[in-house]
Amino acid sequence: MATTNTDYGSSWNLNQTKTKTDTSTKTTKTADEQKLDTAVKGLGDNFEHFLKLLTTQMQNQDPLKPMDTNDMTKQLVDFANVEQNIGTNSRLDKLLKLQNASTNSTNLAYLGRTVTFEGDSFDYTQGMTAAPLAYELEKSAKSVRVDILDSKNRVVRSMTGETTAGTKHVVNWDFKDDGGNAVQPGQYRLNIAPVSEKKDDIIKATPFTFGTVSGIGSNKEGETVVSVGSVEVPLSKLSKVF
Repeated sequence: MATTNTDYGSSWNLNQTKTKTDTSTKTTKTADEQKLDTAVKGLGDNFEHFLKLLTTQMQNQDPLKPMDTNDMTKQLVDFANVEQNIGTNSRLDKLLKLQNASTNSTNLAYLGRTVTFEGDSFDYTQGMTAAPLAYELEKSAKSVRVDILDSKNRVVRSMTGETTAGTKHVVNWDFKDDGGNAVQPGQYRLNIAPVSEKKDDIIKATPFTFGTVSGIGSNKEGETVVSVGSVEVPLSKLSKVF
């Protein structure tokens, strides 16, 4: 069966078992928040040491030659500036958290929805009538072989794919193997093997797969991600929502 480059979202009809969704969001501190906590603790420790040294120095200074207050004043001003900067960062982090909370509320609409994204693994469930699989080529190829592999990396179906670059080619798989037999539900993988016109020239192929969103959260960088099975997909990587 050949692949086509039609819109795979317009005719997709699935009758899947509904997945239990997770509406909780992750509360793990981001890398920036951890750095802020470290900075606040470090500032407190350093300021305490500074006061101890300053007090000791003043107690042991020569009354006839008192210490110069300029350096002391400068260090106090520096500490105050650092404290203000950390406080500003802390308030900005709180504002970002409020903004993210508002965004997460909006993103709850993704729960239970099927999405397509850059990737090669997908689950075939009983009752599914179509799979929104696709791929893009970095540059045009002489030929393209499209393979569907099972969970043990065995090729169950090979098809001839489209060879042009600059467009998303749809992979029309009818959930049958090369012998025309229906495959069992389970996890499968999409493999794209382009062949170049030039010998030893490698063509990059980007596969697109699909899944049902079961959770919303944030990664370590604070970017919003959706959980699709065991995979966390950033919103920026989603190519279509059904």
